[in-house]
Amino acid sequence: MITTISPRQQALGFGHFITRNAFGVVIAVGITGLAALLHHLGLATTIGLPILSILIAMVIGNAIPAPKASLPGLQIASRPLLRFGIILLGLQVTLGDMLALGLLPLVALVALVMGTMGFTVWVGRLLGVEKSLTVLIASGTSICGASAVLATASTISAKDEDVAYGVAMVTLFGSVAMTLLPMTSAYLNFGPMVHGFWTGGTIHEVAQAVAAAFQHDEDAGTVGTMVKLARVLMLVPVLLLVGALFNKGHQDASSKRAPFPMFVLGFMAMVGVNSVLDIPADLRAHFATLTACILATSLAAIGFQTRFPALLARGPRPLVLAAVSCCFVSGAGLLLALALFP
Repeated sequence: MITTISPRQQALGFGHFITRNAFGVVIAVGITGLAALLHHLGLATTIGLPILSILIAMVIGNAIPAPKASLPGLQIASRPLLRFGIILLGLQVTLGDMLALGLLPLVALVALVMGTMGFTVWVGRLLGVEKSLTVLIASGTSICGASAVLATASTISAKDEDVAYGVAMVTLFGSVAMTLLPMTSAYLNFGPMVHGFWTGGTIHEVAQAVAAAFQHDEDAGTVGTMVKLARVLMLVPVLLLVGALFNKGHQDASSKRAPFPMFVLGFMAMVGVNSVLDIPADLRAHFATLTACILATSLAAIGFQTRFPALLARGPRPLVLAAVSCCFVSGAGLLLALALFP
């Protein structure tokens, strides 16, 4: 016997879903709106919208604990909405960005990303940092900062405290690198190719890397942007590898197979669309703004539920790990840049 659901029952079910989740989603959107307002007023222009959102959310959430009624909506904003934002991130890069680098720089970049991932995981194990937090710091340092942390967290189902800590670490040391690398490059009189590859290949966030690359000149900025976008494209193989390796232990303890991160397919599809279709620059800019707002809303939901005591309980070891990882990627990236463009 087949049971059919009447339109009235469907409407009631949808209404219950909205009622159950609206409160938490509104909180996350409201915090993102506050962060956007501060940006618009020029009060926090040096911090990206997603990072500012999680910082504000953590302050508010620790001052006013999340009401129980808001938790379902906060979970919606921090998980499904996050995956949608990662999918849209694919519209910011093309396969041409990667192929334009040439074979040798591309091979060097792949080696740098994978080497940084492996080194960070190894050091994290030596320091005794929790596995999930180590993987988040490794991906954020290796690929594209907070966006990579969020995508990896969704793949391995990391705890909100790990996500908040990982985002904080890659943002902190990405900001340090954005300041120090251009100063070092100018002092040592590096050419545009070395400067562009070094900044684009090592600085964490896309905006940070591009800004640092253009501090040299237009040519260095172009190279740095291409290198950075090529790193973003490596998010796909890294997520698949991390998902397979991280979840292997969980499969041993459970008969269920670890779920495939389906949003990765969506990301790949958007990269394909952006590579094939000639999307106007202004439309692409609108998509970039939408992506930033969605990721900011997800981070606001995560930050609102994160407690400072839980972060402080981690101790200094994750901080040391992030610092060592940043030094490794910066040093290795410089050696590769000097070898590629003598």
